[in-house]
Amino acid sequence: MTTFYYRLTNAYNGPSFSLDVVGGTTDLTIAATGNFTGQYWKLVPVTNSPGKFYLRTQYKGDEYSLDITNDASKTPHLAQTGNYTGQYWTLTRDGDAFKLSNDFTGASTFLDVYSDQMKPRLATGNTTGMHWTFTLVEIQ
Repeated sequence: MTTFYYRLTNAYNGPSFSLDVVGGTTDLTIAATGNFTGQYWKLVPVTNSPGKFYLRTQYKGDEYSLDITNDASKTPHLAQTGNYTGQYWTLTRDGDAFKLSNDFTGASTFLDVYSDQMKPRLATGNTTGMHWTFTLVEIQ
């Protein structure tokens, strides 16, 4: 079975910067685009939840999925894969990109980036940092 991986970039940072995993951790950052397994993301359908996906990296494998902290900060990070609503992501097309929301924070809160930091966050509204492009990555 072929596994497809994608690089996630957003309209604010542009294609030269990608959503990445900080080496040796489960923290996320926006890093210079390169051939790094922390920048290779795959979409895994959530069983019995049509239109919902886990987002996992080649770096951490199926054991970890994109999630948010269950506190006031709601910081995006990787967490052990499980039956958690913070890991159930919906991709909503918006022009030539997608906005990503999860079931825990709801349909009006999206994966975004801080304008003054190279870190992802969740936010409401319609900023350029919320518009994500999925670029197919050729794995050698």
